[in-house]
Parts: sequence; C-alpha cells; structure tokens
Amino acid sequence: MNKKNFPIFISLFIVSLFFTVVFYYGYTIVKYNDESFMTVNFYDAELEGNLTSNDIEKIKDINNIEFVGEMSINPESAKYKNDLIAVNYQDNDINKMREHSDLLEGHFAKSDGEIVLSKSLVEKNKLKLGDKIQLDFGHRLIEGKEIDAISTFTDKESYNLSFSKDFELVGIYEDVYNKYSRVNYALALKNEEDPGKVVLKFNSFEKAYDNKVNLQNEINKKLGRDVPLTFNSNLIDYYGVEYDFPHNILTELGTILSVIGAILLFVFFVKNIFKVWAFRKIKELSVYKSIGTTDFQIYLLLLKEGIFLSVLPILIGHIFGYCLILKLFRHLEIDQGVENLVSSYFSPLLSLAIVTVALLVVVFSIIQPAKKVSKISIMEGIKGNLDFDSFKKKRSRNLWKELKLNNLDSIKSQRYISAIGVITISVLVIIITVTKYNRDFSYYDAGYNVIANYYSENKKVPKVFKEIQREIPNNKSYVSKESYIQVDNDLELSKEAINMSLDQKLEYYLKKSHSSQLNGMLIALEDEDFSKLGASKGDFILYNMVQEDPNTPVAKANKIPYFNNPKDINFQIGENFRKSIKISKTIDDLGNYDSITLPFHVKIYTDFDTFFQLMDESKDEELINAPYVLNMNVKDSEMRNVKDYLDNKIRESIMPNEKYDINTKADIEMNRKSDLESLKKVAFAMAFIIFILNVTNGYSSINLSLMSRKKEIGSLYSCGVDVDELKNIYRKEFIEEQIKSFIVAGITTLGVMLVISRIAPNLSLNILIRYYDYKLFFGFSIVVYAINLLIYNFSLKRILDRPTIDLIRTE
Repeated sequence: MNKKNFPIFISLFIVSLFFTVVFYYGYTIVKYNDESFMTVNFYDAELEGNLTSNDIEKIKDINNIEFVGEMSINPESAKYKNDLIAVNYQDNDINKMREHSDLLEGHFAKSDGEIVLSKSLVEKNKLKLGDKIQLDFGHRLIEGKEIDAISTFTDKESYNLSFSKDFELVGIYEDVYNKYSRVNYALALKNEEDPGKVVLKFNSFEKAYDNKVNLQNEINKKLGRDVPLTFNSNLIDYYGVEYDFPHNILTELGTILSVIGAILLFVFFVKNIFKVWAFRKIKELSVYKSIGTTDFQIYLLLLKEGIFLSVLPILIGHIFGYCLILKLFRHLEIDQGVENLVSSYFSPLLSLAIVTVALLVVVFSIIQPAKKVSKISIMEGIKGNLDFDSFKKKRSRNLWKELKLNNLDSIKSQRYISAIGVITISVLVIIITVTKYNRDFSYYDAGYNVIANYYSENKKVPKVFKEIQREIPNNKSYVSKESYIQVDNDLELSKEAINMSLDQKLEYYLKKSHSSQLNGMLIALEDEDFSKLGASKGDFILYNMVQEDPNTPVAKANKIPYFNNPKDINFQIGENFRKSIKISKTIDDLGNYDSITLPFHVKIYTDFDTFFQLMDESKDEELINAPYVLNMNVKDSEMRNVKDYLDNKIRESIMPNEKYDINTKADIEMNRKSDLESLKKVAFAMAFIIFILNVTNGYSSINLSLMSRKKEIGSLYSCGVDVDELKNIYRKEFIEEQIKSFIVAGITTLGVMLVISRIAPNLSLNILIRYYDYKLFFGFSIVVYAINLLIYNFSLKRILDRPTIDLIRTE
C-alpha cells in the first residue's frame, strides 16, 4: 500500500469500525429487547373456553392462522430425588411458536418421554442432555390439604407419591421461579386429551387484527358456537396496529436522523483526507481535463479509484469492529450472569448495510474534492499549482493580514475539524452525564444494608421478623408495610415552599404527569416504632418536608416545610376508594425510620392495625400484595452471613402461599453500577474512534493547508524572511485557530446542554453543568490539540527544510 494513502486507509478503517460497533450494538440491544418481549408474548391471541382436539383441527384450516397450540393451565407437582419440580406442558404447535425462549441448550419436548429442566436443577445434579431420569409425580400436602406445585417449599409439608415416569433430558431452560421458593421448572409435551389454554399464532398479526371481526365470525362458524377471541394486548401496542402510518414512522424518526447525522459527521471528517489525495493527482486530472473530460467524468474517475482504495480498509474495519462488539457483549453476559443475550449476534443483511453506509461516506466525501479540482485552471493544474482562480484575491496594507485573509478557508477548516471532534466527545460526555444523573436521582441510602421483603396476605407482622431482630446483633432495625396513594391537591403550601416557587413547579409537575392529585405513600409501622415518632394507635402522622429543588438528586436535596399546618388530608386508594383523615401531627425528621422521599411525594405514617383497617375498607389488591419490609443495619462485614441466616430463618416459618426476597447494600450497588459501566465502555470505544479520526483528519487538513501555501512560504523564505520568524508566525496563527476551535466546542457544548434543559425540564442547565465530567472533556481536548500542534510543527518543518526552489517551482 502506498504510504501516502495510509490516512485514507486508517480513516475508512475507523469509519467502518465505528458503524459496525454502533449498528451492531443497537441491533443487539433491540434484538435483546424484542426476543425478551417475544419470549413472554409468543402467541398472538387466545380462545376462551374448553376446546377439544377436534375443535383445534377445525380452527387450523382458517386462513392466516399459522399455529393453534395448547398448554397446561396449572403445573403438576413432581420430585427428582429430593428436589421439587413444577412440571408444565405444551404441545408441538407451542414449540413452533416459541422461536424465542429462555431455552439455553437442546430443544423442547417433541414426544412423550422427553423433558426440559431448569438450569440450576441440571447443574446441581450434574445432568447432561440425553440422560435418562425418573420423576416421581404426586401431591404436596400440608395438614392433609393439597397445595399448588409452585408454592414455596416449607418443612411443614409432606409429599404423597402417585406414580413415577421415565424421561430423557432433551433441553435445559433458564431458571423461572424465585430461587427462595426451592421449586424447579420443567416442561414436557402436553397430552391432547388433557384440558389446557388454547392460543393462536397468525401469519400476519396486523392483517388478523384488521380483519378481527370476520376472523371471529369464521371461528364461531367452524366450531358451531361462540368462542371469544382475545388478541394479545401487548402485541397490539408492539405492532402499533391502532396507530396510523405517520405515527409509526415518527417513532423511527430518531433512528433515521441519527444514521443520517453519523454519515454527515464522517463525511466531514473524511472529505479533507480525500481532498489531499485528489490534489496529489491534480496533474493527471488536469491532463484529462485538457482533452475534454467533463467535471462529472472527473468525479467518476476519482470515485472509481476511491472505492477501490476503500474496500480493503472498510472490510478489515468491519471484521475488527464485529470482533470488538462480540467481546463487549461477552463481558456484558458475564456481568449479568446470562448464557446469551440474544440468539445470534451476526446478521448478513446488517453487515451488508454497514459496508454500504461506509461506501456512501466515501461517495459523498469525494464530491467536494472533485468540485475543488474542477475549479483549478488546466494550466495551473498541469503545473501542480493549487491555485483556485475562481476566488478573487483580497487586499490589505498589512502583508500578514492579507496572507491570512486569502487563506482563510484552509485556516478555518483546521478550527472546525478539531472543534467537531471535541464536540462529538462532549456529546458523549453529556450522554454519560444524563445517565449518571438519572441513576443517582432516585438513589437514597437510608442507612440500612440488609432488606428483606416478605409477601403475605396475613394481616399480621411476620413473627420471624421479630425473632430475627432479637437474634441478630444490629445497630437499628424496623418493620414497615406501605402502599401507594393519591392525595388531593387542595393543601396550602408553606411560605418557604412558595418563596422557592414550588407552587409553580408543582403545577408544572402535575401537568406533566397528567394528574390533578399528588403521589403519596401510606406507611405502617409497629406500635413501638410509631410511638417513637410521637403518635398513638389510630393516629396519622404527616412527614411535612419537600425538596427545595425537585431536580436535585434525592440524596443531595435540601428539604423545606411542604404544607402550611395541614389538619385534614383527602386521598384515594386504587380506583374507587376515597378517604379523609385527620392529621394528628406533622414531623420534619423521620430519624431511624427515614426512607426515600421523591419530589412532591406525600408520606403519611400510621400503625399496622389502622393500616389493615384501611385495607379492609378499600379492598385494594395493591394494599393486600404489598410486602412486609424488614430494614436492618448490621456490620458491613456481616452482610453476607446475615443474608444467609435470614434465608434459612424465613424458610423455617414461611407458608406455601408466601414469597420473600433478600437484598444487601452490596447487591443494590452492584446492580446500580452495571448499566452505567456498560454505557461507559461503549462511550469510551466511540471516543477512541472519534479521536483516531480527529487525528487523521487533522493530519490531512494541516498538510492540505500547508500544501496550498507552500509557494507563499517559499516566496517569503526567498525574500529573506528568517526561518524561525516564519515558524513563529505560522505557529501563532495555528494556535489562535486551535484556541478559537476550543471556544467553539465549549459554546456548542453549552448550547447542547441548553437545548436538553429546554426539552427535558427535569434536566436543568445547573444539573447538567454540575454533573458534567470536565476531566474527561479537558483531558481529551488537551490531547487532541497537543497532537494537532505536533503534527503542524512537524509538517511545517518538513516544508521549511526543503530547498526554496522546490517550494516556488511551477514546472
């Protein structure tokens, strides 16, 4: 490869690598979301009522119905050795529907005697595909009463064996049930005669939905009775079948504009490199022009050779980029503890699209160099002079000012090339800033490092929580239960809140949330804890504090009084139940009972008996399903041991219809960090790509500028101007442009922040400025401008080291 073409090679290598990384990253994330969605929503519609196998065969004849499948409604209990299993069933049509699933290895059961087991059960018993196993089917009993197959395992239950059956392990499935339930998942082939849930898969969901009335009539006609057809509501939203075409296009507009923007950005970066390449061919091209070659034919000549030079670096960049993104997702899989994020990472069509987009960058990048070449006169071109005779020379009494005015285009190009690179990195920093802010906004450390949630319909605090509090040494602990409420916005704000314009901000907040009520939480505490807040049984306490600035992250927010001496509060639970209560006391410090309070949220505390009374009155499912929460503060070194102790302790007393989960501060911190770290990896990879492009483009731009001014430099040198003086004058001119470049980048960054703050008012300019990573921005800028200065000094020295006659020669 000609070393003069190396800037083209490296630039197009980076362009291809960039598009490969970005497109494949987006493709994989979208595919992951789609496959996760389709894993749950694998069927398009379901039919109500009991249908026989004969009914199902009749329905299969209807046009546009691809599959009619049947699956079990309730799993059966079974055991493998001492491990409990909930065996689910589905037929072969369901197997075909479930193109995307959490199946890790093997295949679904295709015949009687085949089975799929959950990963943890397979690993625990060191099973492998093809192994023969025997399952003992039966009934789980507590005090003679049968319990569900998926009920949490307890020591109180017994197992009544009904029969045993041999199976071949043909598939391994991701764990489905809560690990604390100690119940494993299994999936076998459904018997046609057993009743089940009937679901449909269409050839085209959109056509079926548009023709749903006729489809329903045809099903009724085939079966000779009314059998209601219900479409999957999640798929209705997914396919957007209830929206018109313009609405669906608008949802994709952001992606389309992003791709166009990326192409234009790289055209900007690459065009100067091709300009230098084209100008080196000026003599050859001028000869072609002298024999009648048109400007368009010149463009085609450059395009043909440009594409020939581009194919190899684009392909190599694509392969390298694919390997890079594959490695990135392997790291993400390890971080998230999954086997495969998506079913397949490679897409031939996507790779073809990426190569095509990279070639489009080449096509558009050659347009401007071709136009520039066409403006150079034939005679000057044959001599090798880059004299753009279409431009009228500007005059000035100051020689250096005149030279600068007549070379303004090449000088300014250096300014904006550096600025675009720095601005691009700055935008990536802003993206990280917004992500970090959103992560931090709703995080709050209330001082508890072990949290256990206990899900029970029993209207009494679990005894096991009291035992744990007594048995485990802790600095502080308490039990609570809470439920979401909607508070009427008829309370007078405090003077402090009005002084901070919270009345206006609250009005905007409600308008944005399309609600006339405030969000709130009703929180129950045990009698002893409730009395420490200064209240008695049956009372209601209002935590009467609100954030001074609703956009500040909760953990860092200053609090001021919320309401002005409220006496009564009206609120709503669920859809229909409304309640008016007397506020016995307002407090401004929750002490040991502190928890996260989101902006404008209302927190009301009461005792458990009063809470249960409201539960009975409201008959709200959310109140019933709300977990009892044990908050504990123990030594950090003991967190893991305490978590294990809680697991064993709760399991000894839990009922089959109850669930629980346990988290430590370390677990929460790890989950918080994983998403941001993944984004940072991608952002730093993109920053590196932009950096390399910026350097190669800067190199080409600097050389192009000095190449067009070499006669000027030679003439000044021949007139006796000192070499050091020339170096200082040109270096000073270049440094001035780089400073202007940095100012442009800074102002543009501020402008982007201002636009974001207008579009998303919760991201105020103050927040963006405060969270912005200045170290990264200044660090990148210093490196870019320092390298540009080194390139300029090296290129200028190389020109000044040449004989004067070579610089002013016209041949």
